[in-house]
Amino acid sequence: MKYFIWAYNPKVVGIRPSQGISFVVPETKTEAYLELEINQIIPVKRIDFQTVYPIFKQKQAEGEKIEDIFTLQEEIMDWVGVLKAIFVPGKTGVSDVLFKDKYYMRSVLKQEVTEPDFYELTENSAVESINEGMVKPRRADSTKGISYFKAPLPLSSLKNQSGYLSDKDLLVESFVHYDRMFTVDGYTDFQGHSRFFSHEYNNKLSDFKKTGYFTLHTSSLYYQDQQQLLQKLFALSQKALQALNVERDITPFHFEWFYSDKDQSFVFTEVGKRFGGAKIPKLVKHSFGVDLLEEYWKMQERRAEEIDWEQPLSPRVCSSSYVQLTNGKTMMESLEEKIPDLFTYEQNHPVGVQSQAAESIGDAFFLAQYTSKDAAASDMVSAKINKAFNEVCR
Repeated sequence: MKYFIWAYNPKVVGIRPSQGISFVVPETKTEAYLELEINQIIPVKRIDFQTVYPIFKQKQAEGEKIEDIFTLQEEIMDWVGVLKAIFVPGKTGVSDVLFKDKYYMRSVLKQEVTEPDFYELTENSAVESINEGMVKPRRADSTKGISYFKAPLPLSSLKNQSGYLSDKDLLVESFVHYDRMFTVDGYTDFQGHSRFFSHEYNNKLSDFKKTGYFTLHTSSLYYQDQQQLLQKLFALSQKALQALNVERDITPFHFEWFYSDKDQSFVFTEVGKRFGGAKIPKLVKHSFGVDLLEEYWKMQERRAEEIDWEQPLSPRVCSSSYVQLTNGKTMMESLEEKIPDLFTYEQNHPVGVQSQAAESIGDAFFLAQYTSKDAAASDMVSAKINKAFNEVCR
């Protein structure tokens, strides 16, 4: 039996009934699973290590063969890897840690791809070696906890409440000047079954507090007759995957790469062992007709022969996710009826309720997904959405 650990609604990652997978879920989500006729569930009070560990300890004592323990939840990836190492024969869980911890990730990839200069921040760090950069938590996601600096590094403000600077918490990276930012999204089993797709941000994520929104759309490389660059991007991502996944298990991925127009070079930013946020699987489905989530669960169920492995080379439409970040103000009405060619709209922060200023790209008023002719047309629509938002924001 395989075990999947997930704290959120099953619909988020396309969970469905399965004969070979049981789902460890919060008690509060039980009804959501039963509504989908998913009965192979293990409800727990909390999704954390101390709550989940005894479940597998008991199964081990009963002699059950545990085939795998896995998750798509980035914030728990490391301790799920620990469970895997303890209870799954032949598994070490090392890959889960390498995908989670940015310092380990960067160290492993240093000889494989181009990336920023970096070091782990400790009391004895060579703090003068990077003059401009950022400090980020080693195991956080969605731009959480990132701060920018120019030398000297403000060490005193980075210490915790006890005045201690932990050597396992923070990473320092040099600032990368770039023109565009691309993603690579898909999955692989390292045995000939894989999907690779690319998306692009319309503005710099590092400027999210200034811009107030971002759009992620089908990569412009598909539209600019730049298949050579696209294949280079996919090859770099494949190389990184080979280095990070030492266990060769079924691996979803969401890469982010900086790109310089001048020298046509890519710089690795980071990768998660999960599908991308902003509902990227929906973008892929609308643009390429490939359902990443459905295929992923078929792969987990050993049903690869049911998948049509023809790889679409070009999108039929440009699909976009527009994310409007919270700004400390109040959104007075929904924009759901005002966005053309819309296929998803989620109001994350209630209309009529004052918001807090966004601290990460996960703090959003709403997410809207729409289609357009190409990347340039997508950018025009996103500008119109932002204008409409500002008109209803007080």
